[in-house]
Amino acid sequence: MNILAIGAHPDDLEISGAGTLAKYRQKDYNIYMVCVTDGRYGRTCEPKKMIEIRKTEAFESAAVIDAELRWMGYSDLGIEENLALRNEIVEIIREIKPEVIITHDPSSFNPDHKMVSKTVSESLIPCITTTLESKYSACEKMPILYFMSTVCGTGFFPEQYVDISDTLETKLEMLSKHKSQLEVYTKYESRDLLKFVEAKAFTLGFSCGIKYAEGFRKLHTWGQNISRRVLP
Repeated sequence: MNILAIGAHPDDLEISGAGTLAKYRQKDYNIYMVCVTDGRYGRTCEPKKMIEIRKTEAFESAAVIDAELRWMGYSDLGIEENLALRNEIVEIIREIKPEVIITHDPSSFNPDHKMVSKTVSESLIPCITTTLESKYSACEKMPILYFMSTVCGTGFFPEQYVDISDTLETKLEMLSKHKSQLEVYTKYESRDLLKFVEAKAFTLGFSCGIKYAEGFRKLHTWGQNISRRVLP
């Protein structure tokens, strides 16, 4: 089965969802990671060079769990609500035909996160519309959409938890490939990004009685209300 994770920036999925993606990989699911923007404003060097650095880091991270990475290349801090972006995401969904999609929570503060969340949500109906002209056939059933936690968990209240106690090290290994952003957090936030992410996983785990966890909430609407659990 196929799992599709769509993040705005090169390290977003690692920060909030990589432990879960690694759990799916343990079950031999096919993992697809999409990075919508090019991360040009990663703050460690000028934008053109930053793009190449972050693209390389993203592919190295995906390789840790043998995931396939799709690099869309939109400008960092430049995502607008437009039909072209939605159509591209619809094509990706129709090509991969995932059982589950993971993306940003609509409450996220970052404008790119907000727009990616909205666009992915609005791609669900087109992906199952059989008469829509497309390179790929329509999905037979609508993928189940989960929103991952905001970066700091602010304003986010998980509905479901995934036990990542046995995949935390894999999550941190994936995140460690984003060396440029580890530098950014040290320089501008005065914190160790790896320790911060581990602490967040510990806090979420404490909330549900396990060692380390990631938290998610579902999109609640027609076509998304299922009785079975599909998170690992």
